[in-house]
Amino acid sequence: MQKNQILKEERRKTVAELLELLLVVQRMGHRLADETHGESYDLVRDLNDLLHQTRVKIEQIQETSKKIS
Repeated sequence: MQKNQILKEERRKTVAELLELLLVVQRMGHRLADETHGESYDLVRDLNDLLHQTRVKIEQIQETSKKIS
């Protein structure tokens, strides 16, 4: 396998692992939102919004990586 192809495969694998980790973090954020009340709730909601935006970006990177190969 050529070095360039190896690098592309490593990038795809890294993006997939990052997405998997983020999904776990999002589940934890949702659980925290369910358990949070009062002043902290808005902060947790903001965190979950950012996590969602991050997941969308990672999915875009993943799609772009598929097209490059």
